[in-house]
Amino acid sequence: MLNLARVITLATVVAALAVAATGGAPASARSAKSCSAGYVHAHLSWGEKCLKVGQYCKIKGDREYHRYRFHCHTGRLSRSAAGGNSTGSGCQPGYSPCLPRVADLNCGDIPESKKPIRVTGNDPYRLDGDGDGWGCEP
Repeated sequence: MLNLARVITLATVVAALAVAATGGAPASARSAKSCSAGYVHAHLSWGEKCLKVGQYCKIKGDREYHRYRFHCHTGRLSRSAAGGNSTGSGCQPGYSPCLPRVADLNCGDIPESKKPIRVTGNDPYRLDGDGDGWGCEP
């Protein structure tokens, strides 16, 4: 009978150590991806990501980033809701007001409230078709 008590005690200790090692979560609930220091682990509809301010992001996914206290208004992650009005690193140089750094941008992608766009330098989005310094004119 004493051996049975030892086996039960040993099994209880092993089970407690296993729960402590997994953080008490079942295997299906544990994250398969780990992020480096300074990053936030996120479960987004398009997959698991490690998020950090300044990273490229999906503007259309802005609402999903909110769950992790990020915003994506300019094509780069920020912690500020004013991301679309800032002149930070998320803005494509040469345009006023701020336009996001993305692969391509057309006048139809820009809200009417931001038009017309002042083109003050290089025009990688080709918004100023007539070269007068103004893009997306009515």
